[in-house]
Amino acid sequence: MIKIKNLSKTFTQNGNAVNALKNISIDIGKGEIFGIIGMSGAGKSTLLRCLRALEKPTAGEILLNGVSLTGAKNGRLTEIRRSMGVVFQGYNLLMQRTVYRNIAFPLQISGVSPEETRQRVNQLLKVVDMEDKKDVYPSQLSGGQKQRVAIARALATNPRILLCDEPTSALDPLTTRQVLALLKEINSKLGVTIIIITHEINVVKNICSQVAVISDGEIAETGAVKDVFTHPSSPVTKSLIEWQV
Repeated sequence: MIKIKNLSKTFTQNGNAVNALKNISIDIGKGEIFGIIGMSGAGKSTLLRCLRALEKPTAGEILLNGVSLTGAKNGRLTEIRRSMGVVFQGYNLLMQRTVYRNIAFPLQISGVSPEETRQRVNQLLKVVDMEDKKDVYPSQLSGGQKQRVAIARALATNPRILLCDEPTSALDPLTTRQVLALLKEINSKLGVTIIIITHEINVVKNICSQVAVISDGEIAETGAVKDVFTHPSSPVTKSLIEWQV
């Protein structure tokens, strides 16, 4: 479904070139839960922004079902972005809006009718088990509840892909397991392809079928989660495993 081919991204900082991504190549199949793991500064956030078409790569391309994302413009680019939902580490909820209105927001700005919006929001409230909180404001919610609302909002426009940027790093272990179980259920029932960007090995082990380890802007290794973490071939992966044991 997603093919990243020889992707590179270079920034200019204080007159110096900074190579954030270097010749990245990854294939992600339709319906997969794919993990991208690495330490802080590895290039994960830049890769996410390129996938979301918020950053234009310096070289290489991203293909979505055979169509170039990197070459898309205007209306086509907007359409591609709508096909991707994003779940952020810090939730990014609108504090002056209720749970219901937070989930409804992407539908409203897309021009969806009030009745269709109502039906979709009520459906998603049920999916994330937040029906009894629809009139509550984010400040009254726990971290896990906020993330459930953020997931529902990311699903509002029926995306084919869900990009999750460190979705559990602010959560306790029990809430983390609950959120990951919800993502698994969404993947199974809705068929949404999920990409998890994280620094936590246990998150990848729990939910992902395939993983790419990224370090210093490069892919250190990639493959089935069981193979990569049972028989790591790169020093970076071995260090991640040792660090999180």
